[in-house]
Amino acid sequence: MISQETLPYHYVTTDINHWYVVIKQGRVEKAKEMKRKVEEEFQIMEKNEDVAVYIQLLNLRHQLMLSYLEPNSADNIEEAYKSVKNAKSNVAPDSLTDIIEFYYHFFTGMYHFRTKDLVVALTFYREAERYLDMLDNEDETNKAEFYFKVAEVYYYMKETHFSMNYAQRAYSIFKEQKDKDGNLTYGKQMVQCQFVISGNWLDKMCYEEALHHANKAYEDAEKIQEQHLIGSAHFNIGICYNQLEELDKAEYHFQRSYDIHRKRGHIYESKAIFNLAYVKAKKNDFKQTELLYNEGKLVAKRHDNKEILEKLKLIKGLYLSYDLNVVREAFKFFKDKSMYADMEEYAVAVAELLNNREKVHEAVEFYRTAIEARRQIQRGSHLDEK
Repeated sequence: MISQETLPYHYVTTDINHWYVVIKQGRVEKAKEMKRKVEEEFQIMEKNEDVAVYIQLLNLRHQLMLSYLEPNSADNIEEAYKSVKNAKSNVAPDSLTDIIEFYYHFFTGMYHFRTKDLVVALTFYREAERYLDMLDNEDETNKAEFYFKVAEVYYYMKETHFSMNYAQRAYSIFKEQKDKDGNLTYGKQMVQCQFVISGNWLDKMCYEEALHHANKAYEDAEKIQEQHLIGSAHFNIGICYNQLEELDKAEYHFQRSYDIHRKRGHIYESKAIFNLAYVKAKKNDFKQTELLYNEGKLVAKRHDNKEILEKLKLIKGLYLSYDLNVVREAFKFFKDKSMYADMEEYAVAVAELLNNREKVHEAVEFYRTAIEARRQIQRGSHLDEK
């Protein structure tokens, strides 16, 4: 325990900065240790509003990290987000430093990205970008992390050019970060950048190029033996093979991904089992599809993954019960959440399936849905760099 009666806030800020570094590096146990230390020190620290808000912001960032890397140990992210808003609202307007304003908008954007409110997330990221050049240039990893997160949201919005650009900028910074022994310190982030780059090649329908980057991400994940990244790499390889219509290979990699994430209780097990069920359905293995559908609902509910619960309705309505009203519910969710990329992709898939079943009128409805989604994506082109 700290023995001093009152700690200078500068002393605590050093530990807070160290906490953020290990969060960025994804070092879960060290991040938990630093969190406990900072919270103890804050109890006896001299009053400072910036530091108080900064701690709340890093707690939110800490919980967001855990929600991806170690979901079972994450606390209530909603509460962490509310605490950030309350802490900032209790501070006089324009009294916070530029760096705190950057973190507020950046981490709030990350929170909204997690809830799939993509337009809201991008709005906060764009506000954060106004403060980017004011950051300490000695630590380029702050910029790299920001570039990567922006690349993610642009990827989901199908803004391929911007996403690829930001991902490559992030990767170029991460690959230069090494410890005193020459070992990479941001290997995890390099893998994640490869994931986004692979996804963008998929969107450009360059499937072999996408598969190349997905395999490179898998090799890098194996080198650092990060299980959740290995599982995610299998998932992304499965996506590539699914697009190539090599369904046996896709099934193999989705199964490997599901096995890894299920063993760890990771939130991504929801995505893996949905895609595994979807491939099984496409292969007309409806007995296994129904088993995976029921299991997938339980998994998604356990993780409170509303996106996967909605996507499972596609399988239910198309392959298990043939109820297009159930399918339409999923598309309403995509539209409400501005998930136009998913809306377009699945609308085309549904339309083609219905057309093959000679349900021409219904197929036209979903082709129109795909066209509407494409228009919305193209309208997003006004979100250029200013």
